[in-house]
Amino acid sequence: MRYWKWKIATKLLVLTLILNTLNAQNINEKPFKLFSKSEKIEIDQYGFIYHINKDNLVKFNKEGVPLYNYSNKLLGNITQLDISNSLRPLLFYKDQGIILALDNTLSLQKSEISLNELALYQTSCISNSNFDNGIWLYDIDVNEVVKINPQAEVVFKSGNLSVILPNMQFPILKLLEKNKKLYGVTSSQIIVLDQYGSLLNTINLKATNGLIIKEESLIGYDGTFIVNYNYLDYKLDTIHQTDSYNKIVQCQEEIIGILKGNSDANSIFISK
Repeated sequence: MRYWKWKIATKLLVLTLILNTLNAQNINEKPFKLFSKSEKIEIDQYGFIYHINKDNLVKFNKEGVPLYNYSNKLLGNITQLDISNSLRPLLFYKDQGIILALDNTLSLQKSEISLNELALYQTSCISNSNFDNGIWLYDIDVNEVVKINPQAEVVFKSGNLSVILPNMQFPILKLLEKNKKLYGVTSSQIIVLDQYGSLLNTINLKATNGLIIKEESLIGYDGTFIVNYNYLDYKLDTIHQTDSYNKIVQCQEEIIGILKGNSDANSIFISK
């Protein structure tokens, strides 16, 4: 009997320690209005909200006022919106192999970029390059990262990443560039390249539902845990546990958690 009491007490102690670790960050969540439900929602660094429904893109301000919209029914449904550079949003139409570059009023900047003409038939995700106004691509068929310049010319190919990194869990699900580095998100890891395609690092961090890049750390969300990875000591810390969010994104200094169903969101404030 004493053994079972001791075992239960030990389990309660472990649970208490886990909860204390999670709560040590002082998580505070406050409502963040999305104003309506959409198939896909993105929020840029200035707090503008982008609603995507099939072929239609609408940009709202923080007060929920619709500002601009873009639609091209000839190209079909929008696969991806990249707003890492909010002055040059990129629209990716995977089925058509087309990329469109817009301006901050969602007006088309120049003619479409045809990936089929570049023999990039199986591109699965894209990202702005703020370093030289290029565009990063991931070709899932040959498992390589590709970069094209503003003239839609291929300037870099990584080669088959499975050969270079045999222990990585491919494919790459998302690309994100910041501070002159490119981050490729896989199911359980992050691959980091410099602007010239040289491999800098691989990080065991799950960020399938959102990656936030800070000066000294990365914050990743896998749909259950929000985890902080520190560059200096390579330490991983779970800072919040929740399965409420579809994904997390960064808006200035805030972390925005978009709730499942894409109908509402929370500002997540994390402090130690």
